[in-house]
Amino acid sequence: MKKKHISLLRGIVVCVNAVAAAVLAVGFVAGMRAGYGSETWKEILEGKNYVETAEFQEQAASSVYDALEAAVRDSRMEKDGQYDPQRIIRLRDYLDNDTIYDEMPEKEKGICYRLGDLYQWSLKGTSYSDDVLNESYKPLFYGSIQEYCNECDEEYKAVVDQLVKSMKQIQREVALYQEQQKNWSAQATNVRYLLWDLGNGNVYTNVDSLQSENSQDTFAAYFKSLGSYYIYDSRTISVAQQNVGDYYSYNTHDLLEGWNIHLAGEYLVYVGIDTTFPATDVLSAAAQKYQEADQNLQPYILPMVAAAVLLVVTAIWILVLLLRFLWNMALVILNHAGIVMRVSICFVSYLLLQILLWVLSGKGVLSVAMLAGVNLVVLAVLVTDGMQRQKLLTAIQEINSEEGNTRISESGLFAINRQMAAAVNDLGDGLRHALQEQMKSERMKADLITNVSHDLKTPLTSIINYVDLLKREELHNEKANEYLEVLDQKSQRLKQLTEDLVEASRASSGNVVLDIRRIDVKELLMQTSGEFVERFEARGLQLVENFPQNPQYVDADGRRLWRIIENLFRNVEKYAMPHTRVYLDLINDGDRVAFSLKNISENPLNISPEELTERFTRGDESRSTEGSGLGLSIAKDLTEIQQGTFEIYLDGDLFKVTVSFPTASETAES
Repeated sequence: MKKKHISLLRGIVVCVNAVAAAVLAVGFVAGMRAGYGSETWKEILEGKNYVETAEFQEQAASSVYDALEAAVRDSRMEKDGQYDPQRIIRLRDYLDNDTIYDEMPEKEKGICYRLGDLYQWSLKGTSYSDDVLNESYKPLFYGSIQEYCNECDEEYKAVVDQLVKSMKQIQREVALYQEQQKNWSAQATNVRYLLWDLGNGNVYTNVDSLQSENSQDTFAAYFKSLGSYYIYDSRTISVAQQNVGDYYSYNTHDLLEGWNIHLAGEYLVYVGIDTTFPATDVLSAAAQKYQEADQNLQPYILPMVAAAVLLVVTAIWILVLLLRFLWNMALVILNHAGIVMRVSICFVSYLLLQILLWVLSGKGVLSVAMLAGVNLVVLAVLVTDGMQRQKLLTAIQEINSEEGNTRISESGLFAINRQMAAAVNDLGDGLRHALQEQMKSERMKADLITNVSHDLKTPLTSIINYVDLLKREELHNEKANEYLEVLDQKSQRLKQLTEDLVEASRASSGNVVLDIRRIDVKELLMQTSGEFVERFEARGLQLVENFPQNPQYVDADGRRLWRIIENLFRNVEKYAMPHTRVYLDLINDGDRVAFSLKNISENPLNISPEELTERFTRGDESRSTEGSGLGLSIAKDLTEIQQGTFEIYLDGDLFKVTVSFPTASETAES
């Protein structure tokens, strides 16, 4: 009793673990299908909001980096919050290190242009007359490029090359600035930035309301209110930050200098992310996705937590089961101690031999050669053993597939393999003997059936003929007429039985000559159903037909196919429950034509589909109906010898048989 309780408890523990694991699996699969990774699961379980997630922290760090680059571009292109075309470009400095000037003393070495002039000139393009550049805009402090070259002793072509390169570069930079004005507006992004040049008081920002401010407290209060911010003061190299991920790994001052920030002195830089996400951008989309994930995964959290707790609590039972399994494995090893010891001794001996050879022979070439020789011998033994075992396996497979008189030569085999070969040979001999006896029995049975049927056929034919003659006589004895009717019925039944026996014997042995032709199954079914309509009506059976409109052709023997269909209809007539419907369906899936008969059985079908197709098996165990029990067996055998399939499906009292044949080829004989 105690053992029974332990088994019950173990079963409960295993079931609980299985259910808990299933709950966890369902939760994780649901999350994975919705596109939620393990990190999202973890953060939702920890109750984090989106700003606290690793994804936001990563995006925030990237946003700070991009915002600083945008602020630097503003410092180079703007003044008082507007594009400043009056800034000065000295070609050599601009090409060397992207330097832009607010002012330039006259006659300063190097040719200079206004930023706006160079940009407009780049849009118009350059043209030449006799290798001389047509100057759309004049350089500062000089009437022409040639005048500058003459006065400063520089080569004209080199200066023109500098000018063309500068125009291309300034065009790219202004285009980036113009694109930035759209992408970094407060309506397009949730990222806010502000660069305050303490040298001249200029403010560069994408927050219009802060453009006219100049208070450090005001700036700090605004950005800290956003929920995610980064503040850098170049005067003290101090940083204040919150929810900006790992941006701290960057050196802000070096970044700005590397981007050639244009400032007049020290500066403060502010970057923030509005965590209410009023604008539609990547950040707001990610926040919306995380919120949806939180809503979608919440129903799974409580069951999954409970399942995890159950798994932890019952882990000790799993460990006990594992230890018990290992113990059982140890017992198995002990029960097979002989083979285990032999293998272990061989393995240990092999290792000891290698160690001994290594110690005795040192580490020279001789040692290596000796070890190699031993290993080759061991390899040869293992390969030989493997080949012998493969030989045994091949023989067993041939015996299993009943191929030939397979025997294994026992000469040259290792002892254990020789024993297995002898056992396999004995097994093969036994199977072959049993198969021969079975075939002999089948032949004798078939011969007996054929002989008995033929012996019965002649006297039975005489009886039927004499009964027919008596029926033609006008007998006035009513009792005699009744006897004559019974005699007629029984003789006809006996005739049908003998014909069925012969047909079953031929079909099962394959001794049937087929006349394969192109047959219209639909027409044959309609013909047979017409012949049985009165018989069905006599039992109150209603035939419901479902045929396609077109003919359905198969390659088959017409007489044998009609016999299959007739047997199935007779089976329905005998065993279907009266006053029910019988369904006849014909379908074609392109490769095969299949027809099925479906009815409700009058008697319980306490039998398997396989048993129903055995000879002399009847669904009516009480044998209250006439029948030989050969109809379905004959139908199945005739179907299979014509390359068809015969399937029976039982569900309670529902009986369904389906017969299918390959669709007829176009070249088949019609």
